[in-house]
Amino acid sequence: MKRATQILTHKEIPNSEHHVSHLKIKDNRHMKKNYTFYSKLLFIPLFAFVFLSLSGGRDGQYSGSPGDSGATCTTCHSGGSFGADATVTTNIPATGFIYGDTYQVTVSVASGATKHGFQLTTEDASNTKVGTYAAGTGSQIVNGGTHMTHTASGNTQNAWVFDWTAPAFAEGGEVTFYAAVNATNAQNNTSGDEVVTASRSFSHSSIGIEEFENISLRIYPNPTTEFVTIDSDNDLQKDVAITVSNTIGQTVLTSNTTERIDVKNLKSGVYFLQLKSANQIGTSRFIKK
Repeated sequence: MKRATQILTHKEIPNSEHHVSHLKIKDNRHMKKNYTFYSKLLFIPLFAFVFLSLSGGRDGQYSGSPGDSGATCTTCHSGGSFGADATVTTNIPATGFIYGDTYQVTVSVASGATKHGFQLTTEDASNTKVGTYAAGTGSQIVNGGTHMTHTASGNTQNAWVFDWTAPAFAEGGEVTFYAAVNATNAQNNTSGDEVVTASRSFSHSSIGIEEFENISLRIYPNPTTEFVTIDSDNDLQKDVAITVSNTIGQTVLTSNTTERIDVKNLKSGVYFLQLKSANQIGTSRFIKK
């Protein structure tokens, strides 16, 4: 018995191309809806992260200092008017700060806002970050130790008090505290806020230095990769104490010789070298590659 074969005419064949095209259009629309939905889902935690991270402190460099390129949070937070006025005060005496001593720093703001935040850094005459911090109530250290900012619980304060320890050396013998303060409307967004800045400069105290001969130092090679040697136009004494500090004032190396001081284990960066003897003192800077 022969098998029957059904032959379909062209008209009887389903319009498969149109059918597939219709399915693709529906599928694309469905995918676009999904993309929009998932994008919104992703945006929610991203927005929450950004908001919470700012309400709990500001990382990055936004103190308004020259070393921070004058940047503050005004690119995001603006449009508010609370009559905000920020100040930086310390207990550094009028005679100036002493290298290595610790002082109390206060960032305060007067405004009509309900919540506030801040960021502060300290720089010398070369715009290098100097000194170390110890956090107080409602404040925290960020950016590897170069800046201070508020905490999540500290954004209800209008003043933050913390400690700053002066470095072993400051270029130009002067330091400046730079602070940017954000007065907010606490509406969980960046509009309707007001950012103001403040700064305060202090010179190094000369009290107690008269007993030392202040000498100029030359360090070579500079930059260096392994060793440095100290030279001076003055006759250097044999018994010396060498201290090498990083830009935030931490002592990273000590030595008692001026010849071929081994620095190869130091991280790349800028360092301050201080030489001290019975009646001589001198400081210079070098770069470790």
